[in-house]
Amino acid sequence: MAEPQTDPPSITCYWHPEVPTGLSCSQCRRPICTQCLVQVPVGIRCRECGRAQPLPTFDVRPANYARAAVVAAIVTVAGIVLTVLLALFLGGLAFVIMPLGVGYVAGELISRVVNLKRSRGLMYIAGGVVVMTILVSLFLLDFRLLGLWGILATVGGVLIAIARVRL
Repeated sequence: MAEPQTDPPSITCYWHPEVPTGLSCSQCRRPICTQCLVQVPVGIRCRECGRAQPLPTFDVRPANYARAAVVAAIVTVAGIVLTVLLALFLGGLAFVIMPLGVGYVAGELISRVVNLKRSRGLMYIAGGVVVMTILVSLFLLDFRLLGLWGILATVGGVLIAIARVRL
């Protein structure tokens, strides 16, 4: 008499016991379903073993923001002094030249001091340097020195500054 064939016991997902699976984590060997798997460079892992971590470029910590704020304050003060001195010699042309220069210097220095990290907060800091420099300089001098080209240069300076720390 022949014995009836029995199916091998089906393996179910560790987190979803109702879901049969043939996959397992390459590190802990737990059975996992397609909803629980995480693709990593070394294979398929479960969600505990393959914890997704942010890339180091986008992992900006409060200490990085503090360093960026200190550099932003220094660049703002230096930019105000240079803009006022240049405005005494060149008049309104200083407000066409300086926003672009301040934007480049602010973006480059902030990017370097935070080790080339990127975040939206760093974009705000870098763009704020240009705006604050021009506003304070205009407050110290005369608002009539800012013309259409000065406004366009300020927008350009902000875009240059945020391009270095953009997401």
